[in-house]
Amino acid sequence: MIEWSSFAVVAIATWVSSLVVIGLFSTAVRMRAVHIDQIAEGHPNPLLKLGYWAVFGVCGLLVLYGVYLIVPALSGS
Repeated sequence: MIEWSSFAVVAIATWVSSLVVIGLFSTAVRMRAVHIDQIAEGHPNPLLKLGYWAVFGVCGLLVLYGVYLIVPALSGS
């Protein structure tokens, strides 16, 4: 028998986490595009570069955490 409440929790968590990762990644890509445009105009912003690398890093950490939760050998389950 399927436990529908558990299924719903997993489905909602999957949707929310994927939207967060996609949103962060899209933000980082946009920040990088703005930074490249600023370089072309001759006034780069080093904080913007630091910002998009930080956001890319957060995306990577979230993906690694998801892999950690999924792979039983990594989480000790």
